Amino acid sequence: MAYYDHQHREKIESLSSMWSRLSGIEDLARTYNISDIAQDNNLKLLQTLVLFDFQNQPGREGSDAIDRYGHAWELKTVNIDLTSSFSTNHHTNLERIAVFRQERWLFSAYRGISLQEVYAVSPIALEEYFSKWEDAVRIKIAGHNENAHLNNPKIPLKYVRNVGIKVYPLDIPLDPAEALRVL
Repeated sequence: MAYYDHQHREKIESLSSMWSRLSGIEDLARTYNISDIAQDNNLKLLQTLVLFDFQNQPGREGSDAIDRYGHAWELKTVNIDLTSSFSTNHHTNLERIAVFRQERWLFSAYRGISLQEVYAVSPIALEEYFSKWEDAVRIKIAGHNENAHLNNPKIPLKYVRNVGIKVYPLDIPLDPAEALRVL
């Protein structure tokens, strides 16, 4: 079969057509301070920002988003076709855990790129994980590990479903901050 046979050219043309339609999404993403929708989970991040009227907090460390009330949010996604737990942070150290305790959390479960469900979770509901991670980091510190941290500690989707408030899918997505206010 030739490298550029008819089927291959059709796929290239189809991709080119679909890709050109992404320019509108890319323009929208720029209004949320997202410069590359294909980097990391930026397309999913954009979907979350738009659905819940959040503002992006660019950068690799710190809160991911701010809601309309000024609350800091940690945003996590999982592709449930691949895994059943949310990854947190590559360098979860004592300082990062302290920040985690101050943030509200929004967990989005996807099948591929299709959003299935979203849960708002208060930091209090995640304290058992924060305490466990803190203990593990302190053990590393006691062992004289200068850069003591955990690499991507996980939070199971099953746990999130049990302690979180489902804010999507609903006829009208719930405001996550309002959902957590009832707690």
